[in-house]
Amino acid sequence: MYVCGITPYDVGHLGHALAYVVFDTLRRWLEFQAYEVRHVQNITDVDDDMVRKSRELGVSIADLTERNHALYLEEMDALNVLRPDAFPKVSDHVPQIIEMIGQLIERGHAYEVEGHVFFDISTTPTFGRLAGMSQDELRSAPRTDTMPDEPEHLKRDSLDFLLWQPSTDEGATWDSPWGPGRPGWHIECSTMAQTSLGTQIDIHGGGRDLRYPHHESEIVQSESASGATPCVATWMHNGTLTLDGVKMSKSLGNLVKVSDLLSAGHTPDAIRLFLLGTHYRQDHDFSEAELDRWEEAAALLSRAVQSPGAPPDALRVQGQRVAFMNAMDDDLDTPAAIEVLLSVARDLEAGRVAGATGIPTLVELADVLGLTLGREG
Repeated sequence: MYVCGITPYDVGHLGHALAYVVFDTLRRWLEFQAYEVRHVQNITDVDDDMVRKSRELGVSIADLTERNHALYLEEMDALNVLRPDAFPKVSDHVPQIIEMIGQLIERGHAYEVEGHVFFDISTTPTFGRLAGMSQDELRSAPRTDTMPDEPEHLKRDSLDFLLWQPSTDEGATWDSPWGPGRPGWHIECSTMAQTSLGTQIDIHGGGRDLRYPHHESEIVQSESASGATPCVATWMHNGTLTLDGVKMSKSLGNLVKVSDLLSAGHTPDAIRLFLLGTHYRQDHDFSEAELDRWEEAAALLSRAVQSPGAPPDALRVQGQRVAFMNAMDDDLDTPAAIEVLLSVARDLEAGRVAGATGIPTLVELADVLGLTLGREG
């Protein structure tokens, strides 16, 4: 499983946490079912924002990356997000990126203009399939804030995208056959995914705003370079977290920070319940009132594991266990799964389910959602 990670030019926010809690939960569910999961999440430490922010602050890109990634890890640890098996950095993969670009040029899928290398979209007629749009529709689609600025006047087609660009910025410049420069955005993830997991991987995840152009571009350049199709068996995209109806983003500054919520006294379980209480593919607007309601739910779950429950009653809780598993198998329907947990908790408090079977079941299933129920670890 490869998940698009942070660009650590600034601190993170709850919108980032949504993605990483969702894919942490997916990993936990797969491992619950005895799958062995290799979970890789990249660090984009080479891009326009990293160059800009390091220059503004007068610090090296490496120092900026280390500082903000450490803050990210602190917040994710606080939310009980399991650490991925690997955090590959772009800066550690530039030789492999240059090699992949060379393969694309050699196979007729890319071209060089004035030290820039572009992917030639005319060689891949399936471009647009992930987004569900024709190439003509993509050409006329409005730009999104995930689309980097590129030298349009050098392209053969407006859909062509950068693989390599000239650069002299300290910490973001490498020698290449096309002159000193740095990679384009999309080629970075293709290379890190293939280096970490091979030419064909099971699951690739990220925010829905990455579907086009980022993931669409990943597909065509990965498959054109390796010849292995599909490069990804299953794509999964989470929705957007908004604040007053506007997408949270570092560029807009309309952020809700995990650290601020924790400092205000909110519990990690309630924050996870808030993030998982809406289906992962749907957009979700943040509100303090909703988070407070999830605090009440978290408190119920914590009380339930301390309650005596009923005397032994065979395995009455098994039906709820099956309902939880069915919900998770139904496109990771965490809202339905949470409701099952709450029903078990209510039954334990009311003495309708045996403590001997209900409490272990509640603890086990809550762990799939990354909930600690007020316990350590």
